[in-house]
Amino acid sequence: MTFTRAELEARARADLAQLRSPEGWYQAGLPRFARLFGRDGAISALQVLPEDPTVAAATIRALARYQGRVYDRRREEEPGKIAHEIPVRVEDRVRLELRKWFRWGFPYFGGIDSTSWWVRLVDRYVARTDDRALLAEVAPNLARAAAWMAGPARIGVSDFVAYRRQNPAGLLHQGWRDSDLGAVPIVAPVSLVEVQGYHAEAAAALARLGVDAPRAIHVDPEAFDEAFWMPDEGTYALAVGGDGTVARIVTSNAGHLLGSPLIAPDRAASVADRLFGDDLWTPVGIRTHSTADPHFDGDSYHRGSIWPHDNWVVHEGLRAVGRHDDARRVRHAVLDALCQLELIPELYACHDGRAVALEVAQPQQAWSSGAVVSFLAAEAED
Repeated sequence: MTFTRAELEARARADLAQLRSPEGWYQAGLPRFARLFGRDGAISALQVLPEDPTVAAATIRALARYQGRVYDRRREEEPGKIAHEIPVRVEDRVRLELRKWFRWGFPYFGGIDSTSWWVRLVDRYVARTDDRALLAEVAPNLARAAAWMAGPARIGVSDFVAYRRQNPAGLLHQGWRDSDLGAVPIVAPVSLVEVQGYHAEAAAALARLGVDAPRAIHVDPEAFDEAFWMPDEGTYALAVGGDGTVARIVTSNAGHLLGSPLIAPDRAASVADRLFGDDLWTPVGIRTHSTADPHFDGDSYHRGSIWPHDNWVVHEGLRAVGRHDDARRVRHAVLDALCQLELIPELYACHDGRAVALEVAQPQQAWSSGAVVSFLAAEAED
């Protein structure tokens, strides 16, 4: 038995309804992540923006409220930075693992890309709704975000956007693959490939929103290309370490650059082609990590499993660069996989060309269900 598309959509909408907070934003997932996350919240709000802009408005306001104001090493807070993880209700606090509470403190700011995603969400929301009142409301937050993007975020090699954890008990890696990426040796401060693209897109968004951002906010496309491009692989490396060493690994992360102003059309075409190599592409979606890399583990959290939201970001990038057939290929693979699984988890594995549920995955995840809603809308347009 497998779900039909209609049954899959019903499941996605039921999951999103259960995850929606009284304030209108989405909790990241159940049962372990029943709270507001900067990155997750912004992405899931973008996924449903065409049909329900109120989710974006609620998410924008909630994240602005908890924007960093001081330097705090324990929480890894910095002025202008958007938080990574925020417990805002009694229920959230009850669910928190106490080890995190005493090790980190909350709100916790150990995420390098939450700020860029939030700025992009504001831009996309205003473009769709022309809600000038909300824009005026968060204008000071946007200015503070721009200052953070031009200053504390720029600590990497050649002034790339980078992170180095300040709290020894905090997250070692602070991009979206923030779990078992520690198995890959990268010297801090770490400059992740996709984060440079997010930053470039956010800088462009700030200009559209009329924010007077510092000149230093921009990432140099030529320096980026020189540092990250792997000619032999036809794609960009995962990261550059603080010692200048390049993590020459083929990953889905590079696919997040599609549509970014940071890369030229010929590079975008090559990156798109590389996503469909046998080491990344499967009949059920794009893996996070190449099977050719010794650190690959297809059943792990972040080193080779398949994430619906990751495939959604790539899908949107493929559409942005005019690769509509490839985008269709991605969304059909993921939708078919989820129909087969009869649930919409955080991630899954591929065994012998079939989707396999993993115990490590949350059974409900907002940006997975949001991906389904967005994919089905795109499918209907075709």
